[in-house]
Amino acid sequence: MPHPISLFCVYVALASALLCSCAARAQGAVESVENASQTLDLTLEGAVELALGNSRVLANQRLGRVIERYTLRVAENEFRPRVTIGAFGLNNEVGDANTETSGLLSGVRMRVPTGGEFSLTSRAEDLGLGGGDGISTHGSNVDFTFRQPLLRGGGLKVGGADLRNARRREEINVLAFKSTIIDLTSRVVRAYWTYVQAGRRVDIATRSLQRAQDLLEVNKLLVQTGRMAERDVVQAEADIARRELDVISAEGSVDAARMSLIDILDIDSDTRFGSTDVLTVDDVPASTPDADAGTDTALEMRPDYLRALLGLSIAETRVAVAKNARLWDLSLTLGTRLEGDGDALVGAARDLDRTGRRVALDLSVPVGRAASDPAKLEHESAVAALAIARNNLDDLRQRINIEVRNAVRDVELARRGVVLAETARALAERKTEVEREKLSLGLSTNFQLVAFENDLVLAENAELDAKARLLNAVTELERTLGTTLERWQIDVKQVEFEYGDE
Repeated sequence: MPHPISLFCVYVALASALLCSCAARAQGAVESVENASQTLDLTLEGAVELALGNSRVLANQRLGRVIERYTLRVAENEFRPRVTIGAFGLNNEVGDANTETSGLLSGVRMRVPTGGEFSLTSRAEDLGLGGGDGISTHGSNVDFTFRQPLLRGGGLKVGGADLRNARRREEINVLAFKSTIIDLTSRVVRAYWTYVQAGRRVDIATRSLQRAQDLLEVNKLLVQTGRMAERDVVQAEADIARRELDVISAEGSVDAARMSLIDILDIDSDTRFGSTDVLTVDDVPASTPDADAGTDTALEMRPDYLRALLGLSIAETRVAVAKNARLWDLSLTLGTRLEGDGDALVGAARDLDRTGRRVALDLSVPVGRAASDPAKLEHESAVAALAIARNNLDDLRQRINIEVRNAVRDVELARRGVVLAETARALAERKTEVEREKLSLGLSTNFQLVAFENDLVLAENAELDAKARLLNAVTELERTLGTTLERWQIDVKQVEFEYGDE
């Protein structure tokens, strides 16, 4: 029988092994949780590229662009030949006679930009037994027709209106896609600088807390040397508590800014950002375009204005088509017919003779209000839509001019604000340093130094805000001028066809 001490050792060994196994599993679980929260070093350019590839808004628009491009393709087929091929079979009983007929049909139709249409139809058929000799008879015929409207529906301006408008709508769709990219890029830039700014606020609050802790140590030393009353230390301790609260608040703002940036980038919500760009205004252009030059640039570059111009062209075309639709329907038709027959289908199709020609001039005149009012209504609606489009274009032009002037002014004011904020921060630093030296000599009080420390923190945050305001103002100016794509060197075709496949 095993000794009790031996059994006890075995139990201890088993328990130890079990505890080690549990500890290893727990450690693995902790490591898996830590790995689930990945850290991503992110530059501003990288953030823009990441958003262009991940954005669900752009993904939806890419899907829409597939349909829009195919819609244009269908419209481009308007003046291409349309071919149809068919076959038929007929069994006809009349009294005691029973005839069977079968054959092939084909047709080609093609519209032309003048509004006319070419039509070519052919028919080849087996006419059954003929002549009492038991030989099948085959026949074929070809009809060629050209119809050209001379009033309603005629002319290059009206005949090609649908295709021109389809191409304009495709341009509008491309410009709408550009607008989405510009808006997304501007949002990413603002969200990125907001996150970086929040991180800098944490740094400012942390340094302020460290200075408050250093002040407390100085106070304790002064108390020990009898140069400060012990009750005066309470001021420094209260200041430390408040600055610790500022640090916590700043850290909360960082996480909120992180989540906002993650939302725009459409990435995992557990992602943490490592190193980022420094919030600096060194790369900001030293000069800003004047309002008039900026307005000219915006009218050339902004997608919304270019879309309005194309919409105006579509409205003008609609008026021309609606006006033309109120004319009489006068059309010229030219046609010819070829026929052939034989004992073989190939021979019947080869030996064709012209059996007739047709020249017709057809006129149709709407009579009465019931016939003419629909066309008049369409014309009046088109005229009203054109007037509205012109008013909207004028309104947009004025709004763009105002937006450009506001954006230019905001950049100039923000640039001046940065200079003043830098000066104020430097003076606050110097003032606080002097007051700290005076306190060490017993020539100042905690209250005065804490007040100066508060002024320094406000000045540092004001400088940070001024720089962020300038960067955001420049971003808004680029969006207002329509130069965002050029600034970030974004290729719209690449975004449309390549980013979504990554």
